Amino acid sequence: MKYILLALLLILSTHTANANYSTPGTGRTWNLDSLVTNSGGDITFNSGSYFVNDTIVISQSDTIIVRNDFIMKLASQVFIDVFGVLIIDPASAGTITAIDTSQKFLGLKYEDQSDGSILRKTTFEYGNGIRMLDCNILIDSCTIRFNTLNSTFSSYAISLFRSNSIISNNKIYRNRRSAIGSGANIASSPRIINNLIYENDTENANVPQINLGASASDTLLIRGNTISGLFDNCGGISLLPVGSIPIALIEDNIIRKNRYGIAVAGGNSNIIIRGNRIDSNNIQGLPNLGGSGINFNGSNTQLCIVSNNLIRGNLWGITIQGTAKPIMGDLSNASNLDDGRNAIYGNTNSGKIFDLFNNTPDSIKAENNWWGTSITDTVEAHIFHKPDSTVLGFVDYLPLGTSTQNGNSIELIIPTSIKVIAYPNPFNPETTIEYKLPESGFTEILLYDVSGKVVRTIMNARRERGDNKEILYGQGLSSGTYFVRIRSGIYSAVGKLVLLK
Repeated sequence: MKYILLALLLILSTHTANANYSTPGTGRTWNLDSLVTNSGGDITFNSGSYFVNDTIVISQSDTIIVRNDFIMKLASQVFIDVFGVLIIDPASAGTITAIDTSQKFLGLKYEDQSDGSILRKTTFEYGNGIRMLDCNILIDSCTIRFNTLNSTFSSYAISLFRSNSIISNNKIYRNRRSAIGSGANIASSPRIINNLIYENDTENANVPQINLGASASDTLLIRGNTISGLFDNCGGISLLPVGSIPIALIEDNIIRKNRYGIAVAGGNSNIIIRGNRIDSNNIQGLPNLGGSGINFNGSNTQLCIVSNNLIRGNLWGITIQGTAKPIMGDLSNASNLDDGRNAIYGNTNSGKIFDLFNNTPDSIKAENNWWGTSITDTVEAHIFHKPDSTVLGFVDYLPLGTSTQNGNSIELIIPTSIKVIAYPNPFNPETTIEYKLPESGFTEILLYDVSGKVVRTIMNARRERGDNKEILYGQGLSSGTYFVRIRSGIYSAVGKLVLLK
């Protein structure tokens, strides 16, 4: 009997030590002060800060909304588990940090009922990471930094598990491993847009800053990010699916000073890489271990189109391995999507220029690109293929592109399959923009002035296939000519607007 009582006391003691608070699950909408009132001390407020002393569960059907500026400090190994909805959207800024920055917390975990959750204008620091499991949330205009706790809670600063979340306009830096990642066989299609991602992988492990595997049926989108490295084992972007990538679009990014720029491995993938500046990815300095601007290593089911990119200053320009067969320019097709127009030059190692290295037995199309020269023999000397080794395939690099076509300023050529009209036009004080999408997906509508400067984001969200419309209000804009650009997946359209006041 004495041993039974002792075992019972140990069980009760263990349960008490790991107790946490769950919201009632009755459709409540609360704020942080409500949690202080109801959590029995698991959340407290003192000297202007909220203290999370034990793990908090936001139950399914409950919503927590944070609209005021705040500071939240979490105890060691504590996390917030979201099954309902957590909307963090402060007026100016919020902070989620550790009570003791040397004893870090775990983080935020969004579970399968937490669609609609928002994390905006918040600094998330000194923890482990943010996890999304079977849900789609928005992380926007946040700073995510110094999350260096080594824990199985999350391998990445932002970890995706069957999640198509939007990650936009953030600064993500100096975290333990990748800034954003998913499992190789876990189908996730995030929208990673306009983020500043730099100096991650403080452990200097062999990982990239964006590390993704298989994707869902929605377009996996990596657009408009700046990805810059510091630690010499850390790459830029890697897509390594165990499964498939139905469609991925990597465009308009600046990728520089990493171990490599973009790495694509495996098969069963359809990937478009265009309009990127891939520059000086050479920080490790070991050509036998990396340094490619773009590396393709996979099977012939890896279907990639490379166009309108600037690829220079890397150890290797583009390297191709296995039986991968990317298209870097094919003028025989009617589509302008694969017209080449890349600028690939000045990629050097071991005292030689290697702008393109075809280490496969297959012929590769690379027409209509600028190789830093208009002299064919010089271009030939910078491309490694069948003339250099009889076991390799040819690279078809003729005709050459021109320096005026590419150089440092690359024109982005994309299909304009979105139908768009605006009425009235000219307008004052507002106009309706109607557009028809060929497929559902994340859609961005930007307004430019005549100098090419973005003056307003009209819309930045998912829209469904078919007819859609947005209203542009003229308040705060001067009279004059503007251009509206709509981008959705691989499609784009540009329209002209005139505001008369």
